[in-house]
Amino acid sequence: MAKTVTRPGAEPLPPSPPSPEAAPEQAQRGLPRWASLAIRLIVVVTIVAGIAWSIVSQWPQVRDTWLGLAWESVALSVAAALAGMFANSMAWRAAATDLEHKLSVPAALQICMVGQLGKYIPGSVWAYVLQMELGKRAGLPRARAFLATLVALGLTVTAALALGLLSLPSLLSAAEHTDSEYAGSVRVALYIVAVLVPVALVCSIPAVLTRLVQLALKVLRRPPLQRRLTFSGVGRVLAWSALGYSLFGVHLWLLANAQAAPGVDGLLRCIGSFAIAMIVGMFAFLSPSGLGVREAVLVAALTPFLAATGGVGAAMGIAVASRLVFTVADLLGAGVAALVARRGLAKAAG
Repeated sequence: MAKTVTRPGAEPLPPSPPSPEAAPEQAQRGLPRWASLAIRLIVVVTIVAGIAWSIVSQWPQVRDTWLGLAWESVALSVAAALAGMFANSMAWRAAATDLEHKLSVPAALQICMVGQLGKYIPGSVWAYVLQMELGKRAGLPRARAFLATLVALGLTVTAALALGLLSLPSLLSAAEHTDSEYAGSVRVALYIVAVLVPVALVCSIPAVLTRLVQLALKVLRRPPLQRRLTFSGVGRVLAWSALGYSLFGVHLWLLANAQAAPGVDGLLRCIGSFAIAMIVGMFAFLSPSGLGVREAVLVAALTPFLAATGGVGAAMGIAVASRLVFTVADLLGAGVAALVARRGLAKAAG
């Protein structure tokens, strides 16, 4: 369950009048039970269909590369991806805590790891909608769950852009080769990064971020924060996010290491390129989980290290294999998080 927390060292904001959010939930008119069940069933079926389509559509391209990977590399890659998802979930929990709502670790994992399955539905908003609904079931008001997601997302973008500097040399080189079929996608990715960097840096300042959150709460007609966002809270979100994206880069490097030996330089570029690829993939609104956009950036970054083992073809195989590893990690993470949360609820009820 969520509970409001206060920080004695934080600067208070002016008090606000009561809001309709404080009204009892029983007074709110909800959907009929059958309609709620039907919507849940449609969401689940759509997610399953999206995951199945993602795997089936990519398998012909990745089959040869996948079969050539050592099982140890694949297992470690899945573990690194799961660890990165855990870190990102903790970043979301840290954002919720700084927004005056503290959640248990199992509850945060369920909200984030189960909620992120919504990204397999075309349209980038479904994962956030699912997270809000799961947050409400855990006792977190929808408005605060939505704001926690926005704050975590914004700070995650900042951390990812900082890590993306590690891969800029290889991406710039790929963008200059106009004969490359991926050069156009890489140039678009770099333009997006160039626009986001100054915006992300300014918005990550706690004072600015607090004003943005207060504005969002005012638009949503919800009570404002009673404490300003803190440097320590923002720092925790950034630290967890940076760890998460670093682990995602390790996951990619482990797959590439099974085909070549990219070394430490390859590890740094895998971390940077994967961070940029994930951020750019968020802007592919109509593509499930940024399908296609993310792979173009990864191919451009991996090709120099795989020139002796297949070049662009091998890089494409690794990029799509990474997508399948993430799909497996998504399912495992969601299943474990749901099981842990269910056991926690059963234990509390007992």
